[in-house]
Amino acid sequence: MSHEALLSDLLAISSVASSPLAIELAHVVSAPTGVTSAGYPFLSNEAWLRFRDRVPHILAMGPVAIAALDVVVAAADALDLEQPGRGAGAAIAPAVKVVRGCVLTAAVTAPSDLWLCRYVIGTLGHAGLAQRLLDGEALDVAAAGVDPRQLQIDLELLLSRGLVTRDDDGRFRARLQPTATATLAAFSAPPAWPADVSHLWAQLFRGERLPPAQRAVLLALGQDVPARTTTAQDAWWPTAAEVEAGARLVPLVLGLRASGRHTKIAHDERIDAASLAGHDRPCATAALAILRACGVIDDDGVPTTTGRRVAEKGAGPMGIIEAYHPYMQHLDEILVGDSGSTWVTRGANIAASQDANHDSFRRANDALDAFVADTGFSPTVFIEHAIGRGEATRQRYARPGGSDLRYFGADLEDAAIDACLEEQRAGRLPQNMVFVRAADIGVPSLLVEAINDAGAVANGAVMIVGNGFHEVREQTDARMIEVFRGYADAGIVMLFTEESALRVDDLLATAWNTYHAGFRYVHEKSGQGLRPAEPAPPSTLGHQMQKSWRECAEAGGYVRLDRYSSKSRTVYPLTTSGTYNPAISANHFCVPQKLAVKLGLT
Repeated sequence: MSHEALLSDLLAISSVASSPLAIELAHVVSAPTGVTSAGYPFLSNEAWLRFRDRVPHILAMGPVAIAALDVVVAAADALDLEQPGRGAGAAIAPAVKVVRGCVLTAAVTAPSDLWLCRYVIGTLGHAGLAQRLLDGEALDVAAAGVDPRQLQIDLELLLSRGLVTRDDDGRFRARLQPTATATLAAFSAPPAWPADVSHLWAQLFRGERLPPAQRAVLLALGQDVPARTTTAQDAWWPTAAEVEAGARLVPLVLGLRASGRHTKIAHDERIDAASLAGHDRPCATAALAILRACGVIDDDGVPTTTGRRVAEKGAGPMGIIEAYHPYMQHLDEILVGDSGSTWVTRGANIAASQDANHDSFRRANDALDAFVADTGFSPTVFIEHAIGRGEATRQRYARPGGSDLRYFGADLEDAAIDACLEEQRAGRLPQNMVFVRAADIGVPSLLVEAINDAGAVANGAVMIVGNGFHEVREQTDARMIEVFRGYADAGIVMLFTEESALRVDDLLATAWNTYHAGFRYVHEKSGQGLRPAEPAPPSTLGHQMQKSWRECAEAGGYVRLDRYSSKSRTVYPLTTSGTYNPAISANHFCVPQKLAVKLGLT
């Protein structure tokens, strides 16, 4: 059956023909698909663009999109019943899998971007800059009367979310499209509630009785929560309602996760005010209003398909972004160049990072086992830097031979070391583990000296780092190369994971398929340096990428072993044969050149 005939047959079924979203999705899933070398299906470019631009699928629209997709699947099954052997269901199955995956991904990735947009647009509105854009001004960051670098970061976030454009001279303009201009015009000031709200939700769900002022904040968040109802769109730019609702959802999800109440939603159990916080039903009702408006639960309190995914996976990416709430609280001052002592809330970031990095640490430990088996390399020292709660160490210690190693944990922040000491006391980390405080990952000598002082040898040690090297502040290519050189000269085998820095071009093209717009924003705002995993092509929008992690590691004296390195899914859910399609994140397995030669790896 041709794709055209399949589409025609699907559109002839009344359940599809009567649903505008089902019609759009019928076009998407009946289009040709392909399969990657790793066995993953992908969409054609035309089908992806149609889905991205014409099928709303974030927050409240997520369950609606899934329901419309189910209508199309049922229609294909009906065709197969009418004519056995027709194969309509099998023909659309690969595309259905991709589309369903994109909707579930957006449920987790979109809210943190929306949370950031709410603060950034409000701050620009308060400073009069949003109105200047809406009045048609081409905004030159160097002549806007605020800190040029900070304004550039703010506007590039909005550029990556489709709300502004950038001309060839580097000036920013409001996007002349109704949804985009309405969203820019909607917020004249930052939110009235404090940026740090997640801990209030957590306290409520743990059964604590909040003071009146704090209860008032939660009650206000649950009032008049906007929910999108229209399914018509011709571009994916977020509506003002989505920005507002997403901003209210993020701290609530983190409060549910911190209190353990997210499990009921993840397990598809109906929730109500009594089960959330029976001691304070008005505040619990406020939480339910947000969850309903954002499509996490239905009107009866039953978790939706996308809601279950939010409960299962949302706390990782949302928590990593929300940990930068001190920056959101002080955007007005930061915009004029006064960052003061603003800093990421490391304690919250630790827990979020552990959630997000669990799988990448498992892959890194698997790679280390394979490397040892293949080469005969036998480490005696295991190091985890940027340690969080010691997830990589916990996994290594539980493996065969794990108890034979000496362990070191290092971090710049006391909060991380304190969290690991709690894990050690609870028996979840090795009792022989030595912790190195104030260990700036950008200064290798601090770690090497601590290992030597403990009577161990750094040469031949293995170090795992989960999203830690980007925390080197104000880094240049030259400095990052020297950082790697310090670890390579010490003889340390390096396994590190980093989220890929993406060009604005890629963020725009992939819409809600990653959370990297927000990830990039908070790290740039705090002076940290994201990099692509591999060399990136020049950007036509925004600033250019720095050297890739591979380039820096290899220039610093490492050999990156592709056989033991790995990467996550690619950014684009479509074929980009011969073009740039970076991975969301990558695990890099790097061996000092001298050791690589000794083991016959070069």
